[in-house]
Amino acid sequence: MGMTGRTRRGALLGSTTGRWLAGAVSVLVVLYAYVLVLMPDKLFADDSYFYFQVAWNFARGKGSTFNNILPTNGYHPVWLLLCSLVFRVFSLKVRAIHAIGGITATIQVATLWMVRRIVLLVGADLWPIAFLILLPFCFLSQLGTEGPLSGLLLSLLIFLGYELRCLPESRLSWWISARFHTIAAITVLTRLDNIFIVGSVWMALWWMLSVKGRRLQVATLPIYVAFWGAYLTSNWLYFGTFQPISGLLKSNSHPDHGFGSNLPHTALIALTVIVVGIVIMAWKGRDAFFFTIEVPFAFGVLLHAAYITLCMSSETRWSWYYTSWILLASILLARIGALALVRRPRLAGLACALCVLVLAGLWFKLSYRKFYLGQSPVPPVAFNDEVYTKAGIRRAFAYDQPGMLAYYSDLEIVPLDGLMGNLGFQHDLATKGLKAVMQEEQIDGFIGPPMPMSDSEQNSMCEAVYLSTEQFRCIRDAWGAWQMTGVDVYARVPSRFAGTLALRSSNIVWNQKDLVAVWRVDPSLADR
Repeated sequence: MGMTGRTRRGALLGSTTGRWLAGAVSVLVVLYAYVLVLMPDKLFADDSYFYFQVAWNFARGKGSTFNNILPTNGYHPVWLLLCSLVFRVFSLKVRAIHAIGGITATIQVATLWMVRRIVLLVGADLWPIAFLILLPFCFLSQLGTEGPLSGLLLSLLIFLGYELRCLPESRLSWWISARFHTIAAITVLTRLDNIFIVGSVWMALWWMLSVKGRRLQVATLPIYVAFWGAYLTSNWLYFGTFQPISGLLKSNSHPDHGFGSNLPHTALIALTVIVVGIVIMAWKGRDAFFFTIEVPFAFGVLLHAAYITLCMSSETRWSWYYTSWILLASILLARIGALALVRRPRLAGLACALCVLVLAGLWFKLSYRKFYLGQSPVPPVAFNDEVYTKAGIRRAFAYDQPGMLAYYSDLEIVPLDGLMGNLGFQHDLATKGLKAVMQEEQIDGFIGPPMPMSDSEQNSMCEAVYLSTEQFRCIRDAWGAWQMTGVDVYARVPSRFAGTLALRSSNIVWNQKDLVAVWRVDPSLADR
């Protein structure tokens, strides 16, 4: 059997070593957070701006819409509501971005603090080993989307769930049970596929708690009904579906769904650590934390992996942001370290010091050199001047990465992948056709990849259906480069060809390498 949390606490590192490590890591956390708050645009992914743009409109009373054209529910709700509160306070988008960067950094620091508390309870004091995975993940990816908030709630779920399991029956109360179950309910609303983990941990607690504990679990079921019922009801009333449009479209993607093609590559290391770590802990560390948290949490991760592999399109593999996988992997790594180094305190201190040095190197190479000193991805002011003011384009279809363009320009952008739309738009594309939709919505622009395209871009965009929504028609020009002449557009639900739009090189009003090209288009140029 593994050591208890009481005997693990402070078992390996001396007080002086622990203080030095805590001080060094604190400095690094401040440095990582400094880059995020000062240069948020360099770290936020384009998907982050889906939230920001919807939240901006929501905060101004325009409803849940990305572009003021189509309503959408294509997001996880809690982070959207938090961003909306930020935009209620900040009237300038540039300032609001830094505020969101600050809130994100604060959430990440709180997550690190919670993980440190957990590891001190169940993994000796080797929390720097957990930070080796978790700290760079918190500040070098996963930013601006729902991931940070999901990570904080999941760490609270772990801490409160373990506390609930370890409390003597005489101290159990409805309030203590309600704390855990409220966090569990909100955790799912921070990222909906957390349901696999929350459900697994809930069942483990049911199995391990006393009769009184089980009665308290039943007594707190109205908490789930209230939170989840409100979310599902609002989805049905306003959007005609219980499922968010983003998840619905990714699970209905016939030309772009290959078995195993959608595993999130950056999470595969975490998944490997989890599988190996569970085997090691089953061999050497079968304590209450193992059965209450690690086993059900790992089972939930495997269910999640199966879900995205079997049900989602290959778009999902770009979603690097599986915080739950990273969180469990980091805790398991620290716990394995505690088992391996239990009789080697000097080696434990050396291992933790090495982790801190690696984190310092990652900050210098990535956070500082790549992001702080790197080029800003924000579209230049000239983009809005040329496309919106001079060319007079007001509404445009976009092939990909529409978030930042929508946030930093006056264009009303309709992403053709549909993730920021609704079922009505998909139905109209499939039944009325592209030309009718463009005329009804007054679409006068198309945003596509910059011209000319390379051979690899041509292979992914002209030889195959890109993101299940468009296939570009391309020709080689006199210099051997690929130029676009048109785009075939597809509806996704139901999956159907919607029409072809001609794209004339003479109608390009903006073309910037590593950004986009913009065409002025006429609905009459669509053949359906």
